Amino acid sequence: MAKVNGLSKESIEKRKTQRQNLQSIGYHEYAYKFRIYVDKAQREFLNKSIGCVRFIYNKMLYLSEENYKNYGFTWNIYDYKKLIPEFKKIYPFLKECPSQALQETVWALDNAYKKYLKGESNKPVFKKKKNGGSIHIPQGWRLEYIGNKFGKLYIPKLKTPLRVRMHININETPKSITIVKEPSGEFYAVFSCIRKIEKLPNTNKAIGIDLGITNYITTSQMDLLEKNIKHNKTTNPKHLKKSIKKLKRLYRQLSRKQHPRAKDDKTLKSNNFIKHAKKVAKLHKKVKNQRLDFLHKISKAIIDENQVIVAEDLNIKGMIKNKYLAQSIFDVSWGKFLRMLEYKAKWYGREFVKINRAYPSSKLCFCGYKNN
Repeated sequence: MAKVNGLSKESIEKRKTQRQNLQSIGYHEYAYKFRIYVDKAQREFLNKSIGCVRFIYNKMLYLSEENYKNYGFTWNIYDYKKLIPEFKKIYPFLKECPSQALQETVWALDNAYKKYLKGESNKPVFKKKKNGGSIHIPQGWRLEYIGNKFGKLYIPKLKTPLRVRMHININETPKSITIVKEPSGEFYAVFSCIRKIEKLPNTNKAIGIDLGITNYITTSQMDLLEKNIKHNKTTNPKHLKKSIKKLKRLYRQLSRKQHPRAKDDKTLKSNNFIKHAKKVAKLHKKVKNQRLDFLHKISKAIIDENQVIVAEDLNIKGMIKNKYLAQSIFDVSWGKFLRMLEYKAKWYGREFVKINRAYPSSKLCFCGYKNN
């Protein structure tokens, strides 16, 4: 029986079939994200746990690269999972972290390698402390509602419960939990669930979407019964550009603080540097939240109104090589917007179509004539 990373092909196909069967009856993977408020001891525990997870991830990544370079060994998750008990003997601080979180970080590296080999992402890189981090706990945790939109979250090896701000109730049974630390220093709990999503009633409208920078989207909406076409433009909110002046000022202030200015510089970061770095991270997070809010609202509005959504498959990687437009293209997040349309269309029973980038859509008349 052929195996892939320790799993038989039959078991992999069985899991795919089960997932497809759930999706066919309206069940989809869904995540709830809530803010966690921590005290000093809880913050120290979570920071240590995230540090242990980052250490294991980087250690496994380093070993896998060295084994491949020196001996030609390819990645196999089960060979590396067996090393965790040995690492705990060599590095006793790893015992302070929930053991499941250490196991799950090896699975995360395995998933990163799979995406890289499929061409879906870049090669896995080492994790950095300044980027925050996360720990994934599949079992052994418990959530209790305490009223006033708050809850108590119990996780392994932490004596006191975490205080979670529950702005919405979770009606489903979560499969697992991920505790995320943002670069700004804030903690969030992400609950992964399987949620039943009801499909929207069918409509008689189809829409074509053209993405841009000055106007975020230019749409042509057609009523399939009345055969009339409406054109509309949505202005680009330019969230990053509105905050860029303040962001540059914060970066100038940050550069004046005491910190290492070269790779081999042993200067320690001052408290003022750490404080200003959090200000920069909070402003970046604000821009990110504004962008996500805009993308979710506009994508949901398009899905609600139209049965068929047609968009161009853009070569975004090639476009960002233009140094004059790169920042603006990063700010508009076309790739994220198209992914939102794709998965929301699947959730709500719509048809999403990506047009090949070589298709001459702007040269074609509705009568079929092509202007060369």
